[in-house]
Amino acid sequence: MQTFQVPLYAIRHSQIGGTEFWIYNLLRGIVGAGARVGMHYGRDADLSQDFLTWARAADRVELHREGGLPGSKNVRFAEELLYQQRRRDDDWALFPNYFCPPAMLSKRRKSAVILYDIQYRCLPKYHSKKRRQWLDFYLPKMFETADSVILISNSELALVREHFGAEAAARCTVVHSPIDFGRLEQPATRASETVREMVKHQYILSVCHQFPHKNVVTLLKAFEKVAMGDPSLKLYMVGSASEANLAFIRDSLSASVRDRVHITGFVSDAELGQFYANARLFVLPSLYEGFGMPAVEALGLGVPTLVSNAFALPEVTLGYAGLIDKPRDVGAWAASIEALLAADTRPTAEQVSHIRSTYSPTTTGKELLAILRP
Repeated sequence: MQTFQVPLYAIRHSQIGGTEFWIYNLLRGIVGAGARVGMHYGRDADLSQDFLTWARAADRVELHREGGLPGSKNVRFAEELLYQQRRRDDDWALFPNYFCPPAMLSKRRKSAVILYDIQYRCLPKYHSKKRRQWLDFYLPKMFETADSVILISNSELALVREHFGAEAAARCTVVHSPIDFGRLEQPATRASETVREMVKHQYILSVCHQFPHKNVVTLLKAFEKVAMGDPSLKLYMVGSASEANLAFIRDSLSASVRDRVHITGFVSDAELGQFYANARLFVLPSLYEGFGMPAVEALGLGVPTLVSNAFALPEVTLGYAGLIDKPRDVGAWAASIEALLAADTRPTAEQVSHIRSTYSPTTTGKELLAILRP
């Protein structure tokens, strides 16, 4: 039985967007595919309590709480370096977020690294000069030194080839994001009373960490147009709010529409599942996605879905989502939202089944085991 060691120091619960749940889903998939996993982390608070509960009960999981340096999430680079130095196993170590530290004090161990996207090359204005310089310095080294680089979409593979060359791309393998639909299909009673009341209304749903490339202002402008014709419709945005988006809602939306926009902040798995299950429409207007997990989650839960025709989104939605060719076109979003709401047509059972089987954690776990052989 193969064993993987996974340092989880890059995770800060609720702070790193979809990356957190990508790795949780993958670990469930690796275990589901029959492997053992050693999980190394610093503090219980750094991980989702739902995930920790699962990990403590899983037969083939060993939890190693070690480290836990104080400071910002950037201390994870030191944590991962220290982890790499103290390794004495012959297992694969899987580093969850692009950093594959050198092993200076022991013989070289097998190391794989997950690279979610190279957005900083495609949308540099959304990244600081310091961050761009760091990634330009480090990523070429990662492509050279990691024994395996895992990408999450063919779109990202094409971008690696374009920006870092054919040799770097040849060292990469695509493993699509695993989606654990079970964590989203919990009884409604596990959601808060507030959420259970919210989902009784008619609403459009979007799920994202509100970084600039998520293009939330375009969605807000489109919702205002749609909301004028339907006074019962609300917009729920699950995820952390940015100051810029809060200011736009406060200063630029009409009072009647402003009161129908709700940014929920971080929610539990059960609550997120309720938001999906009762939504009339899911919308993701991102300018860039390396994968776009929320869109796939929505489709797999039978929710009509509308996304930008950008980067990985057409690929991963398998032709089942509506596509907007010009992601900044407010009128196009509004017209498509109105059309989908009027049609009131949900994905078919066959489409839902296709999404679920394609992205099941066990399927992804088996793909990874085939790549990272003992």
